[in-house]
Amino acid sequence: MRAITVLLLASLLSGCGLFAPPKAAKPPVVNLRDDDDHLEWAAIEPWAVVVRRRCRTLDIYRNGDRVRSFPAVFGLSSSGKKLHEGDLRTPTGLYMIVDKRPHYRWGHFLLLDYPNAHDRERYWEALEAGELPREGDGWIGIGGNVGIHGTDKPALNGRNVDWTLGCISLQNRDVADLAAMVPVGTLVLIED
Repeated sequence: MRAITVLLLASLLSGCGLFAPPKAAKPPVVNLRDDDDHLEWAAIEPWAVVVRRRCRTLDIYRNGDRVRSFPAVFGLSSSGKKLHEGDLRTPTGLYMIVDKRPHYRWGHFLLLDYPNAHDRERYWEALEAGELPREGDGWIGIGGNVGIHGTDKPALNGRNVDWTLGCISLQNRDVADLAAMVPVGTLVLIED
């Protein structure tokens, strides 16, 4: 009788997992897709460009999905934030392509809307703090004419040598492809 009671209790309790074999842990879900292959914020944009200075790339996105990637080089002074004209830095932030035109030296030039409101605020803060160099009787200007262009120095681009005055430079065939793909009005995010 005692053996029957033990078996009865064991069978009743086994439904609670007391005697059930341990469940195998579920394997973690692995996303085989690169984080940069899709950008959720860019999914609503027909086209977007993301420049990653640390990766030395310019990526083109169509409706949030990366469709092309090109090697890129930048301004001669790659450290720090762009503050003023002539500091040889490539700006970081969110910009827009406001013009596309052929260029005698670089094949194509895609003009960005630098300086934007954030750049102007940073410039005025630096001016008020006395951090900007003087130029003649006044202060150096904020600058402009920053864009994405080809190169007349393809060997430097090929060796990833920064040489521009603050622009983003691609190989000529790459900037031609970029100019053919993206329209004026395309957002350009430049990250460190």
